[in-house]
Amino acid sequence: MSIARPSRAVVSGTIFAVLMVVGAALPSSYIVQRPGPVLDVTSANDGESLVTLTGTDTYDSETSFLMTTVSALGNADAGISGAVVAGALLTSDEVVPVRALYPVEVSSSQISEQNAELMTNSQDTAAAVAFEEAGLEVSMTLTVAGVPTGSPAEGIVEEGDVLRAIATEDRSATVATFRQLSDFLDATEPGTEVRLMVERDGSEQTLTTLTRGFEPDVTGWVHPGSALGVYVSVTDVQLPAQATYAVEGIGGPSAGTMFTLAIYDDVTPGSLGGDAVIAGTGAIAWDGEVEVIGGIRHKLAGASAAGATDFLAPAYNCPETIGYEPDGLNIWAVRTIDEAIGAVKAIGEGKTDSLTPCSALPSVGQEG
Repeated sequence: MSIARPSRAVVSGTIFAVLMVVGAALPSSYIVQRPGPVLDVTSANDGESLVTLTGTDTYDSETSFLMTTVSALGNADAGISGAVVAGALLTSDEVVPVRALYPVEVSSSQISEQNAELMTNSQDTAAAVAFEEAGLEVSMTLTVAGVPTGSPAEGIVEEGDVLRAIATEDRSATVATFRQLSDFLDATEPGTEVRLMVERDGSEQTLTTLTRGFEPDVTGWVHPGSALGVYVSVTDVQLPAQATYAVEGIGGPSAGTMFTLAIYDDVTPGSLGGDAVIAGTGAIAWDGEVEVIGGIRHKLAGASAAGATDFLAPAYNCPETIGYEPDGLNIWAVRTIDEAIGAVKAIGEGKTDSLTPCSALPSVGQEG
């Protein structure tokens, strides 16, 4: 009796198929990003409020502020399986090379620690900015963390100097918060001579330096006023009330703007945005600037699915929203917490003609 043997073609095909299956199951060098959870900062999550304030008066509000997130499949150590990557290519999910996001020397545990720290910092900053914006007393210590090469302050201001006051020929201001320093500089032309009152090695000194201007951002916008040209660290933050956050498993700084708006709404009478459902993103800086974030296209999709009608986006990120605008979602550009508060009020009143849609901002190199 003869036994039929499989042909070489069949054997080769079988081996290829097995290798394909094994390859699809193995980690790839890609990460898949997609819309993550959308949380209402102003309501309870599993029976617990996301943000709770103690030590100050608070007021009820009907405005809903939604923080948006991005979910990632894969991590800095290894990408997601090839099968998932292949499936993602057929959807609106985004496939990104692992090394485009994380350098080879950084582990996933280090990234998790960094993101947790960034979230904590964003919460602290949000509370300080919101309280100060509402007129409550906030103080902090501003210390020079470094002076970049080529700065007008190089050789004059030193690392470790504690900033106490600033003055020009016709104006002066104490520096008890980053916002106070920023507001003063916003009204100061580049190249202006300023006097800095600093504490150095336990003694007070007066330093004289020149301010410098800003470079245009990706939309061609130039920050008003000028900068000192030094790096500043913030410590010893004193707040008039305590903000407690119940956010688990979410890292990064990008919820800062929505935290700030929710806290500001909490400590001021009335509903800041009426009964509107407003989503958004953006890291918040100590001076109230809304800073660049990542993954905005996925955050837009998540906000739309969660029922938001309006979305506040960092102006710097606006070029990334083009082509990814969900139907029925208004996307407004904001650069500062003042602009964000003004936008929320306008949305609540149905008077948005004065707001700037992201689609109206050009990218550098584009006409507009």
